[in-house]
Amino acid sequence: MSKEFVFKYEKEIEKNKLVELFNSVGWKTAEYPNRLYTAIKNSGYVMSVWDNDDLVGLISAIDDGAINVFITYLLIKPKYQKQGLGKIMMNDFCKRYEGFGRRILSTELDKEKYYNKFGFTIDGIVMFNKDWKEDFKD
Repeated sequence: MSKEFVFKYEKEIEKNKLVELFNSVGWKTAEYPNRLYTAIKNSGYVMSVWDNDDLVGLISAIDDGAINVFITYLLIKPKYQKQGLGKIMMNDFCKRYEGFGRRILSTELDKEKYYNKFGFTIDGIVMFNKDWKEDFKD
């Protein structure tokens, strides 16, 4: 990684920066900017990656403080992928939550090998009850 990126542990990230990041990878969450902003702000753990004032990556998680921690997001803008940023964020997450009984994530099947590198294995299934409604009001 030749470029110098800045890593931050801040939950207050401008809404438009979050939307831009999530749109860059085509995630539906970007369609709900107020919910997205609230979700990041209320996460137990947020690590973001910056290229000057450009938000280029983010990992967030929620936890119960002892046993369970769930990665809610890990994403990097496409033009910044394959530079080791995800690895840095995942290693930081794993260190932060070392000793938790269950470190959990849901992902697409084609990403399984990537997460295997960090000790994640398929163990059961993840079930969703998706209920996308309108965004929160400003």
